[in-house]
Amino acid sequence: MKDINSWYRLDNAAKIFPAASSSSNTSTFRVAITLKEKIKPEFLQRALDIVILRFPTLGVRIRKGLFWYFFEPNEKKLLIQREIDYPCHKIDLRTNNGYLLKVLYFNCRISVEIFHSLTDGNGALEFLKSLTYEYLRMQDIDIQHENMILTSDEIPSKYEIEDSFQKYYQPCDLSSIKEKKAYQIEGSFFDPFGNNVIHGVVSASKINTKAKEYGVTITEYIIGLFIYSIYNETMRYGIYNEPVNIAVPVNLRKIFPSKTLRNFFSVVNVGLSLGKDAALDEILKEVKRQLRDKIKRENLYPKIAENIRFEKLLIARFIPLWIKNIIMRLAFYNSNIRKTSTVTNMGRIKLPESMSKQVERVDAILYSSKKSPINCGVCSVDDKLTITFSRSIVKTEIIRHFFSYISKQEGISVDIYSNEWGIKTNEKM
Repeated sequence: MKDINSWYRLDNAAKIFPAASSSSNTSTFRVAITLKEKIKPEFLQRALDIVILRFPTLGVRIRKGLFWYFFEPNEKKLLIQREIDYPCHKIDLRTNNGYLLKVLYFNCRISVEIFHSLTDGNGALEFLKSLTYEYLRMQDIDIQHENMILTSDEIPSKYEIEDSFQKYYQPCDLSSIKEKKAYQIEGSFFDPFGNNVIHGVVSASKINTKAKEYGVTITEYIIGLFIYSIYNETMRYGIYNEPVNIAVPVNLRKIFPSKTLRNFFSVVNVGLSLGKDAALDEILKEVKRQLRDKIKRENLYPKIAENIRFEKLLIARFIPLWIKNIIMRLAFYNSNIRKTSTVTNMGRIKLPESMSKQVERVDAILYSSKKSPINCGVCSVDDKLTITFSRSIVKTEIIRHFFSYISKQEGISVDIYSNEWGIKTNEKM
């Protein structure tokens, strides 16, 4: 087993984020858990001190080598912070003791914000679950892990730190995965730039029942309704040649056996060219067809190969990092203009029954950017499904249409919450 206290390379998916990140494209996402009682900071800090040691791939700092970035252990203390900024703000390494993640608290909520080079949504959720479990346990609350939590008394296994992209890489023909430039959502950006977040909390069972009536899954329903809302609010009365492409992150652990806590995901695009009088049921049929085809195991091998092919070139090993950064920024821009938005569903969060009683809801927030100004994160716990839109533009028509359709057309109650960031500073725009 590799010594987890030594340096290690960034996994394949991680390498693009240091090159592409900026104040308006932070590459930082959030997972959060809202408890039923107000957070006690002293217990949260103590829990973090313990749990960060259980996740050696997160307790690191990033270093710049001649040819690649790399991680090394961070011996400084990671401090919790009271939340005062908008979600998914760019992490300031100088004020965060060099860490690429932040643990925030506000009222009853614990939030973990993570720079995407460290891990994906699955890894972040495992960390959040462990942190919350330890926080509750040290207050003498009677909870059991039920083999559903990575506890602090466990030794991290070598499988948790492996680069699963390298493990499952196979050379493939990549000629068939090129995609067209996508329709871009336009609007006035917040000034200063930031994320406004709107949560819609609905009954998971009712949404699932409604999705089944259309013959689709919850994920397919949300993607289809989002596309339908984009069409109705921005495209219905215009002529657009570009397709609406929704980028959908796929947790590869569900398809390729892996226990890694590093990045192991791929992104597939679901694209529709919308004509006059587009109908929701027709959109959903096409979303279902494309998504189910693209997430087949045999169709994901080329996606893994596409990500890793540059790294496999012998010449790439000797290209200086500053040149690689330019290449990766261009690759990132090229992928961004081929998507309209991103929708990620982290699924049903499974918690021990004794722990679930302490939890109100779980949220997932994606960072927005100037090329992708509205994104959507979805997750559920018990029967509460939280659909979260993050936006960096002032207008809300698309999001309003989405939730209004669920409420008025589908007859499903929606509770709306927002951080209200940017509303006052941009209300005159």
